[in-house]
Amino acid sequence: MVDTKAPAGGLVERGWFETFKEKLNVENLAKKFDLSKEKIITLVLYLGAGFIFGFLFKKYLRYVFVLALIIVGIYALQKTGAITFTVDWVRMNEVFGIKGIPQIDGNVFSIFWGWIKANLAVSISFLLGFIIGWKVS
Repeated sequence: MVDTKAPAGGLVERGWFETFKEKLNVENLAKKFDLSKEKIITLVLYLGAGFIFGFLFKKYLRYVFVLALIIVGIYALQKTGAITFTVDWVRMNEVFGIKGIPQIDGNVFSIFWGWIKANLAVSISFLLGFIIGWKVS
């Protein structure tokens, strides 16, 4: 129960609802997790993109599965040496007008995993959106 009258010491007791409401205040949460408006907008955008991607992924799962099989087949052919793909990244950066990107040696998966680790909050936001989109469709 909430005591609305101040006791002799002058302190007012707060109830659990007021404490809960204060902890869920948007401004307090933003300060606690060091979130700015830009970060919140980015997280919401990635949540929305994850939702759309999850929704469309489940709806077109058959086509995604066939595309994944084709990509795995091409990757297996490249690993066995039957075919070879090389990408001239310097020329690719020139074509798209990208400047100042350091050359990174490594495969695509290690670069992708490094990006996920560097942008953990955005990755979790996208994943949550994907799961919600998957469940909705």
